[in-house]
Amino acid sequence: MRVLMLSHMYPNAVSPLGGIFVRQQAQALVRLGLEVRVVAPVPWVPGFMAGRGKWGGYPAVPSQEEPDGFPVYHPRVLEFPRSLFFEYYPETYARGIDRVFTEQISRGVDLIHAHVAHPDGAAALKFGRKYKIPVVVTIHGQDFAYTLNRSRTCAESVRATLKDASGVILVSQKLKTQYGLESWADQLEKYRVIYNGVNLEDIEQKGPYLEPKHLLVQGTHLKQGLNEAHRRLLTVGFLRPDKGHALVLKALPALISEFPDLEYRIVGDGSERGKLEALTKELGLEGHVVFLGSLPHPDAMKEMAQCEVFILPSWNEAFGVVYLEAMAHSKPIIGSLGEGISEILTQMEVGKAVPPKDVMAITESIRELLMNPDQGKAMGMRGKDLVRGQFTWEYNARETLKLYEEIITEKLKGGSPSGTSLSP
Repeated sequence: MRVLMLSHMYPNAVSPLGGIFVRQQAQALVRLGLEVRVVAPVPWVPGFMAGRGKWGGYPAVPSQEEPDGFPVYHPRVLEFPRSLFFEYYPETYARGIDRVFTEQISRGVDLIHAHVAHPDGAAALKFGRKYKIPVVVTIHGQDFAYTLNRSRTCAESVRATLKDASGVILVSQKLKTQYGLESWADQLEKYRVIYNGVNLEDIEQKGPYLEPKHLLVQGTHLKQGLNEAHRRLLTVGFLRPDKGHALVLKALPALISEFPDLEYRIVGDGSERGKLEALTKELGLEGHVVFLGSLPHPDAMKEMAQCEVFILPSWNEAFGVVYLEAMAHSKPIIGSLGEGISEILTQMEVGKAVPPKDVMAITESIRELLMNPDQGKAMGMRGKDLVRGQFTWEYNARETLKLYEEIITEKLKGGSPSGTSLSP
């Protein structure tokens, strides 16, 4: 089967960790024997801006690369800072990817798989309709949590895209139940919940743990290595308000009075870092909070292996892969009620789900896990077993392939060919 995947989130040299879950799915599909080609557009940036500012690295992103043995194309598309004119991105994307998409379709494509409805899915459907190729769209959360509410044009784009798609993948049950699909979506049978996964090979970290070099805790250098025993909380995620880092910081003073060796380590970077560092100082937590910044994925996994409790009390979270990674490391996790992960927390008892934005509930959940380490270990072992059975990328790829096959079989019943080839 020949799959053409479209995702602006796909990792590149400028954003090596962004959309890593899309890359991991593509890798797993290739391991199943599918032929996958990826189109991962990046913003067009004038040459004179090369090396300057936030977008200065994009001119150096190659137009084609094969980091995993299958081709990844990086056509340039017109975007604007702060997502200005975002409602028009399906059109700018379609124009920017036209040459490479047409070229790939000429080589034979059975199915197009776009990640997010707007702009990727909407752009993909322009080619799907033109060349009679079925299009699958994966919803990761932002389409429903943000794009639907951004403007009328954006909402209409998302809804039209899902209506015309041959299949829709939702990465959590929350996306199926909490956004009123039944009131505006048709053909609900084509919506399939397929959870993201983890690569178990990434979890098996070998060798001694070394503290990342040049760490600062509010300006104080740390000793390298684990010379002192700490009870560690860990959060991995972009530093944004909705990730809930500030709530954990506000819970710490009461906890440190009971657990003076408690250390909260934060992996990630983002717009909130300055505010979080200021809050850390205001609360007198300089000796208990470590801002590690953005780390390569293997280093983030090593941090995860060393923590006692993983906590990410975010809201507007469809289903973060980082929770699964923590579970795969046998760690009890704390997340928010009503979010994608709470489906697993409440049903499988692998951690605790707290009311969103509730500092007191966060404090009590952390306290209970620290006071009852055996309980946390039992949760962690259940989580590890669950991930290994149902939340690997291999499992995700098999379920995704089933959907592909159903769609192509249905297409054949309608008398259409399974793939489309154009004359070069």
